[in-house]
Parts: sequence; structure tokens; C-alpha cells
Amino acid sequence: MSGQKKVKENIDNGIKSANVLITAAGSIVAQGIIKSLKLVNQMRNPVKYRIIATDMSAQAAGLYRCDKGFLLPPSSSPDYLDSLIKKVKDENIQAIYVGSDQELLVIGNAAERIERETEAKVLSNPLKILNIARDKWKTFEFLKANNLPCALSSLPEDSKNFIQNIGFPIVVKPREGYGSLHFYIINSLEEMDYALSRIRKVGWSPILQEYLEGDDKEFTSGVTVDRTGKYVMSSISIQKTVKHGQTYKAFI
Repeated sequence: MSGQKKVKENIDNGIKSANVLITAAGSIVAQGIIKSLKLVNQMRNPVKYRIIATDMSAQAAGLYRCDKGFLLPPSSSPDYLDSLIKKVKDENIQAIYVGSDQELLVIGNAAERIERETEAKVLSNPLKILNIARDKWKTFEFLKANNLPCALSSLPEDSKNFIQNIGFPIVVKPREGYGSLHFYIINSLEEMDYALSRIRKVGWSPILQEYLEGDDKEFTSGVTVDRTGKYVMSSISIQKTVKHGQTYKAFI
């Protein structure tokens, strides 16, 4: 079925409807997407969204805030992609929003297959960008190469020189971490060794970073572009409320 046919079949009284799927319905990100789409549905808009949610847990609140909710295996499961693709086909989905960090690379790596088999659009950054943004060391190298100011960073094998140059305290955390999991503020070599071992024990790779003091100095900047790379909007949040390492309130 072509994309044009999908849209044609979803027209009711002159208003187009679009079937969208949101993964990880229990996450803060997914909750924000669901809320935004439902707000749009309340406006005078030429498109109405039929919202389908998925999650691996039946306790995920987002499953019950949408038109339909479905359980999927964890993204680490070999059955995850097949289950996702089947659900996209069954529900005639036209766009897929990714609601969790864990699923970003899984879906990003399979985006071409998903779009080819379902004709749904995966709303995610290109894989090249994901590979940089999901790895704090690669992010540091990218920022440094583009002359953008950032926190000094080091890999563990160069920890001696790094500590000699900036001293304690330093931050030790996973390169691929999220939500402040295994985030350590370190004041000694013994504490550093402990943090490194804890991070490696869960299968992640550590990174050492300069400690930037002051919660009131933290801000987040974001840029939104369309699928062609054209600028849409940008924002800076200057005051945030964080729970479990994730922002759930912000002044922009």
C-alpha cells in the first residue's frame, strides 16, 4: 500500500487522520509526546492523530492514555524488531516516535528495514548522529573538533595525565549512560577505581570528565530540524526540575 493510499483511506469529513506509534509509553519522553499530540488533536488542525502506544511493561501509564496500547518485548530481545514491525503493519502506522534511549540505536539501526517493510516513517536522527550523541566520548571529540566549548574529558587509560592537569574532584560516568545512572563525583584515586569497576561491571565503558560545579548553572539547548535538515526551531531551558536524572519541568 502506498503512502498516498494510506492518507486517502484515513480522510474523514475533510480532516486527515494519521496513525502514529510511540514506543516506551512509560517514559518521560513518551509522556511528553503523547501529551503534545493530544493537545494538537484538541485544536483546529487539518490532521487528527490516532495514537498507538507500546511498552514492555503493562504498568506503563502511557499505554492507557492513548487510543490503543500494546506490549512489546524489551528492545534487547531478538524478537523486538519483528514484534514492532508487525504492530506497525497491523495498525497501519504512518510515523514512529521513539520514547527511550535504549530503543534509539536499535530502531535507528533498523530504520531502513522498518520503513521499507511498513512504509511508516521513523522519526529519529540519522544513525551517524545517534552514534555520536549516544557516546559521551564521541560527543566530546565532535565538540572539540568543531571548536565548541565543553567539559574536558578523558578515557580511563589517560587518567593519570587528566588528574594531574585538572585535579579532583572529577566526574566518572558511563559513555553510553542515561538518567544519571552510575554517575560519580570523585575525590580520590580509590574512589575513581571503585567507580570504574562499578561501571564496567554492568557492561558499560567509563569516561572521566571535568566537574562543573553549581546546579543553578546547568542548562539544556535543543534544535529541531525537519527530515531535510531545515531549521524549524531552537530552545534553551534555563531552569529545570530533575527527577532520577531526567528533566520533567523546565522554563524555556
